[in-house]
Amino acid sequence: MAGLQITTAPTVEPLTLQEVKEYLRVEDSTDERVIRPFVETVRRLAEEHLGRALMTQTLSLFVDAYDELADPLWEGMRTGAYLNYYKNYINLPRTPVTSVTSVSTFDDSDTETTMASSRYYVDNVREPARVVLRQGETFPTALRVANAIKVVYVAGYTSAYAVPEPIRMGMLQHIAYLYEHRGDMYDAKSPLPPAIKTLYSPYVVHRGLGSSAFLATG
Repeated sequence: MAGLQITTAPTVEPLTLQEVKEYLRVEDSTDERVIRPFVETVRRLAEEHLGRALMTQTLSLFVDAYDELADPLWEGMRTGAYLNYYKNYINLPRTPVTSVTSVSTFDDSDTETTMASSRYYVDNVREPARVVLRQGETFPTALRVANAIKVVYVAGYTSAYAVPEPIRMGMLQHIAYLYEHRGDMYDAKSPLPPAIKTLYSPYVVHRGLGSSAFLATG
């Protein structure tokens, strides 16, 4: 299993309160205390749905073992002993990844060892981004049984206007929906209205079978 923690939360949101008020056609400050929490709530829901970090934030990914990632799809039957195919990379949930601060491992006595950055390469061209060991490098083998590898990295768009406009529009529509239906119950199996899903759809980071549970499923 793996765990993802937000070490440093975003300091700004993709939408300002004024932008939201203008979209809702709210002209005074009467409902500001009602509207303000919707901005962060909708941003968090969008991040979960998209598998993205919408604003700059520092994340810490804990992985039990480096062979957790999915094996290539195997067609047909396997014969012989079961084998673990050890990988040379770790997927990083939440994209876009701007930098990796550190990669460290923990032995069975909980001693943390930071890997030299020269031993790995950050592939942030693909989505999801990944940390890839360079040629000839391997992860240590005598690691503790849980949370053995920690990757600290920075992800998110650098400004609100760098966030793709369809995502911002989807957030505005979601806020409007919550504002108009505040207090109403909704279908927990489908918290996003279809129109908003359509706006988000091109930007969802899909995951394959067996990939990290922290990537979106669409």
